[in-house]
Amino acid sequence: MINQITSSTYFGEVAALSAAICWSIAVIIFKSASKLLSPLLITALKNSIALFSFIILFLLFDIPIWYDGFSNTDYIKIIVSGILGMGIGDILFIYALSQIGANRVAILNCFEPAVIYCFSILMLGTILTTQQFIGFIIVIISLLIVSYEKDIKDIDPYVKKRGIILQLTAIFLSSIGIVLIKPVLSKTADSITMQLWVTAFRLFPGFIVAWIIFFFQKNRLNYLKPLKKSNMIIKIIISSGLGTLIALSFWIIGYANIEKPPIASIIGQTSVIFIIILSFIFLKEKISKLRIVSILCALCGVVLIILK
Repeated sequence: MINQITSSTYFGEVAALSAAICWSIAVIIFKSASKLLSPLLITALKNSIALFSFIILFLLFDIPIWYDGFSNTDYIKIIVSGILGMGIGDILFIYALSQIGANRVAILNCFEPAVIYCFSILMLGTILTTQQFIGFIIVIISLLIVSYEKDIKDIDPYVKKRGIILQLTAIFLSSIGIVLIKPVLSKTADSITMQLWVTAFRLFPGFIVAWIIFFFQKNRLNYLKPLKKSNMIIKIIISSGLGTLIALSFWIIGYANIEKPPIASIIGQTSVIFIIILSFIFLKEKISKLRIVSILCALCGVVLIILK
């Protein structure tokens, strides 16, 4: 049954889209939590909860805690990818989220496919087909249009600039990380369990880096005070489960089962659609006609990219 599912034509695309949906919900909860919790603590907690959940999952389904089928270079690539993406990149992302909001962060993420595309060409020699490239351009342009919306009345220009720099840096680091491990993921294309193992192993260095940075903070004990609120703990657990456990797993599985990283990345960027809608409903962040038009264009581009 599992083999039939994984061998289906659009399995990778469905996994990437599922990751986008779960991640979108998690982002909204992370944004809500970031009003009181430090981004450093949020990153450390979400990585810890997800890593613990992976270990339980492995024990329940008899998945080996350690795989020795990779080369030393492969392990190094996974570790570096985890440090860049799950450690430093995630901390910068949560900081940006707390500064400029879920809406703007989602829009900035439209740069990720372009960055991944560039790194894929440089590191992997990836070339898109003409149809995929047209879809790629449509998605990027439609999402970029949104970034020109006038919002000086909604946010301080300095805060916005700082948040944008943080998010772009996070995108740069995470993009290097995911392209770096694409050759490793390609070796696991026939095994969901190995893909989950790579996901968990990649999370481990991110878990260590986040806690090291947190413990070097002078006022770290003050960061823990908001956790006394029971709803805050629930928020972190739910968002960690959806975002770092489920979404991250689907994301890695999607990358492993989609031949070209930029395509997986663009499908993942459909999360901008869900984030904008959810942030409007739950966070009261505005959604304009311009954003609605751009979202519809982006959907058309994604369909063009994934059709085979």
